[in-house]
Amino acid sequence: MAQLEQASTGMRARRIEHARQIETRKLARRSFLRVSVFAGITLTVGGMLSGFLGFFNLRNPTGFGKPVTVPKTGIPSAGSDPVRVSEGKFWLSNLVGAQGDVLQVGATGGLLALYWKCPHLGCTVPWRSDFNGATVNFPGIIGWFRCPCHGSTYSRAGVRVFGPAPRSMDTFLLTLNGDGSITVNTRAITSGAATPPNPLREIPYSG
Repeated sequence: MAQLEQASTGMRARRIEHARQIETRKLARRSFLRVSVFAGITLTVGGMLSGFLGFFNLRNPTGFGKPVTVPKTGIPSAGSDPVRVSEGKFWLSNLVGAQGDVLQVGATGGLLALYWKCPHLGCTVPWRSDFNGATVNFPGIIGWFRCPCHGSTYSRAGVRVFGPAPRSMDTFLLTLNGDGSITVNTRAITSGAATPPNPLREIPYSG
């Protein structure tokens, strides 16, 4: 009789322990799901906040990289299409006279390093050598910077003439070196809305 009671007690104990383990696993799953949901919400909100702040930071650029040296052989000839410098995220224009000075502020030509990031939403702006200015009310001028995202259009000097961008393309500080190369400081960025306007920031270059 005593053995039967002991066996019955043992079975009850095992059932209780089994039920306790099941409940523990359920609680663990609930905790995991709660943590996962909370983490997902946190990441989503953080990403949205980061994008929001990043968008408004485009209004007040502060630079980002380091000095980039472009050798003499990498500098475009005067009047030719701008050259893309991937290392520094900029376009290098070598302008002749009033080339690119579509608003006629008095440019005399020279080198200009244009940050390739569109001031609107940050898309990379390509050079379109085939784009006809007649599309943006500047007939006769072929070759423009044209943002693929929302159509903001800029002259060879980065002057905004069309689209939702709030200003012209931003520029980097450019220094001439004795060997004919140039150094572009991508930490020293000037807003396209600053004074003087882009065409008057050109640095004369003779090679």
